Amino acid sequence: MKYFITLLTLFMFSTANSQTTATLKVGIDGAFPPYSEVLPDGSLKGFDVDIAKAICSELKRKCDLIRFDFDGMIPALSVKKLDMLVASMAITEERKKKVSFSDKYEGGYMVFYGRKDRKMEATPLGMKGKVIGVIRGSVQESYIKAEFASKGVRMTSYDDAEKALMDLAVGRTDAIFIEIGNAIEFKKRPSNAQLAIFGPKFDDKKYFGTGSGIAVRKEDRDLLIEINKAIAKIRTNGVYKSINDKYFEYDQYE
Repeated sequence: MKYFITLLTLFMFSTANSQTTATLKVGIDGAFPPYSEVLPDGSLKGFDVDIAKAICSELKRKCDLIRFDFDGMIPALSVKKLDMLVASMAITEERKKKVSFSDKYEGGYMVFYGRKDRKMEATPLGMKGKVIGVIRGSVQESYIKAEFASKGVRMTSYDDAEKALMDLAVGRTDAIFIEIGNAIEFKKRPSNAQLAIFGPKFDDKKYFGTGSGIAVRKEDRDLLIEINKAIAKIRTNGVYKSINDKYFEYDQYE
């Protein structure tokens, strides 16, 4: 009997240990510079990439960063193709039905980015007859669909921000609706001189949540606790600020 209990104890310890040392599969979008992008050599670069690496360092876990289409991330998480999502994913009530979110690690707000040669106002009436580009599966898509497309404004969805920007540059769309960090990054490019940010900042919590968090499966409660500790740690030890200042000229957390 003692032998059986010893074996059982060893098995339970081994199982628990393997769960805390197994490589974490981290979903990264890879299509929203400066948050994440794929470099010519296939490597990933960006704010989310560096945040993911910093979190994994604090967790003392090996992580495999996997580029994944944004609208397929939550389904991939649920079937265990991914273990955590670091993709500037807004913490919304709808998404919280499917996943658990960490504490906020990023703030931000949405803006219109469009062509200077087309007079537009950032309202449904001001965009009448225009075409707005959004990212498929994003909170921006949900907002434009509900608040603009429902009032007659046309909307086109894209798999990633670069494709949306390409269509905007050649005039297939009049504006795209994206996060402020994306717009600022695109604005830096000399080839986009004919484009500009316009309208107010959009931060309606009903659509855009309370910031962005790291998503995990609901049953992974222990992992979530450790992630929250890691976020708190990098916020206080200067790591977060160094990552932030590498990509932004403002505090992305706010």
